[in-house]
Amino acid sequence: MVVDLLGFPPRILEGPFRLDNYRYRTTARLSELRPIESVPLEEFGALLHFDPWWVFRGVLGVQREWVEAAFATNVAHPFRHQGRTFKIQGLLRSAAFHPGDIDLIALRPAPQATPAAPIARRAKAL
Repeated sequence: MVVDLLGFPPRILEGPFRLDNYRYRTTARLSELRPIESVPLEEFGALLHFDPWWVFRGVLGVQREWVEAAFATNVAHPFRHQGRTFKIQGLLRSAAFHPGDIDLIALRPAPQATPAAPIARRAKAL
């Protein structure tokens, strides 16, 4: 799990955590969290995340390649299904979907094939 700690770059939490009154809790210490750069770039190809605030767009203290890889996995943008436009955060109240209806990995931004931008979408600084 990627955690966003105020005043620190994103870190990786490997270990137990639990949901407690709408908050995630863990017994892990800050020193046990790994930098996001410890995740090999090629592993981002199988991931997706929902980040409507696009926090990786303006993140500091992370190598640019990892920012770009994380940015490319964000599915927090509108998509079309059966002639209608949806957003991930509105799915539960706006439509019923069945297993196999939507390929979430396919909702990631399409790669842009240019030598200067080998990773899907280029993050913009705020």
